[in-house]
Amino acid sequence: MKTIAHRGASGYAPENTKLAMIKALEMGSDGFEVDLQLTADGKVVVIHDWTLERTSNGTGFVRGKTLEELRKLDIGTWFGKGEFSEQIMTLEELLEIIPKDKILNLEIKVLLGEKNSIEEKVIKILEEKDRIDQNIIISSFDHSIIKKINKIKPELRVGLLITAGLLNIGDYIEQNNLNIYSLHCSGEFLSVELMKVAKTLGIKVFVWTVNEIEHGEIFNQFGVDGIITNYPDRFIK
Repeated sequence: MKTIAHRGASGYAPENTKLAMIKALEMGSDGFEVDLQLTADGKVVVIHDWTLERTSNGTGFVRGKTLEELRKLDIGTWFGKGEFSEQIMTLEELLEIIPKDKILNLEIKVLLGEKNSIEEKVIKILEEKDRIDQNIIISSFDHSIIKKINKIKPELRVGLLITAGLLNIGDYIEQNNLNIYSLHCSGEFLSVELMKVAKTLGIKVFVWTVNEIEHGEIFNQFGVDGIITNYPDRFIK
């Protein structure tokens, strides 16, 4: 069972920052899960929330700011009583930090109905950085993005993010002609039946967000392929 650092070691450092990635590396994480959004000037940046208020000293929507404007913000001092100071990362900068032998799960975030071609920009950056490889997984709650990636870059591994139990995940994948490497589900929706279907189809299962050791032990018994956690050191030990 792989240990994937959720937005880096986000239990110990500001999420989706360089510091959080470095801490997770030092802890020996098998992989990393991060969130990607598009800026107003078309740059791919690493940040989770649609708006800036929770994890920065800025306001407004990420997609409404240019990269230059976002660079001026502090995205670290909100965490740990202000003892950290961090700057937003681009996808290119993230790829310079994460070694190629580590799993890197890139979650593409778009609003419902939003068509901004972020998946094409992500693929272009991966190509430029020579990172079209088997340690890259692109996931999204927007399954139309997954289908598009299947079409334009079929060699890329993709993961379906789900927050509820689908009636028949196997039929859903087949009917939508999806080539899926992995399912990424909330632990509360993991079931014996889902695991059976995934294993039958040869699909990996990753569970989020697992922070308690006893929960990790349960998921390990279920046979999941990896857990996504804010505290990777707990499970590596």
